[in-house]
Amino acid sequence: MHTGFYDATMGMLVDQAAVDNISNNLANANTYGFKADSLTFAATMQREMYRSSTVGQVNPVGQMTSAVVVNGVFPDMSEGSIEQTGQKLDFAINGKGFFAVQQGNEILYTRDGSFSLNAGGYLVDDMGREVLDSAMQPIVGNSEQPAVFDVQNPEYLQHVGNNAFSQTAKSGPFILNPNAQVMQGYIELSNVNAVKEMVDLINASRNYEIAQKAITTQDTMLSDGIQVGRVS
Repeated sequence: MHTGFYDATMGMLVDQAAVDNISNNLANANTYGFKADSLTFAATMQREMYRSSTVGQVNPVGQMTSAVVVNGVFPDMSEGSIEQTGQKLDFAINGKGFFAVQQGNEILYTRDGSFSLNAGGYLVDDMGREVLDSAMQPIVGNSEQPAVFDVQNPEYLQHVGNNAFSQTAKSGPFILNPNAQVMQGYIELSNVNAVKEMVDLINASRNYEIAQKAITTQDTMLSDGIQVGRVS
């Protein structure tokens, strides 16, 4: 087994994950309350490699002497800029905390305070999820401001998509924050730094190309070695 192929392939996988993550951040640069995700990586001195057979068995094929893998995805919880809209159903949290929204039987949390009223007169977010009050009940009309809930370790929240988060064991539970400052007629913008993300995207793309060329070079060298060693 030529481990160089696998080393370069692992590099390509990491770079592809970085490109995908940066692309998602850039796609949400104009999404209200969006929090950019960051990847963390881990280096391993030795990593087992396996081959799956047609019958579902996993067979070892050797070890990689070193590898870099994606270790986790963490949201950047820094606050985005707050912009005045003058709309009475727009809300922004000045400081820490999240709005609670209900999706089916699940309670999710978001910083996006761009709300509206649905056909039933309930306050909902852009995804149609009902916004909750301090008693975790749906808010009818604009009779009250949405409640704010905070969590001890927000950096460990799970990004579940559609601009919402759910708690994890590491984040701890969400707790009502009655002292949070909610600003009506304002909206929090995304905290994505588009310039930084573009620079990171260029670097990740270049690194991917370098790893790809490394595989091509090793393949050429291996082919030449086989030709030289072949008995005529």
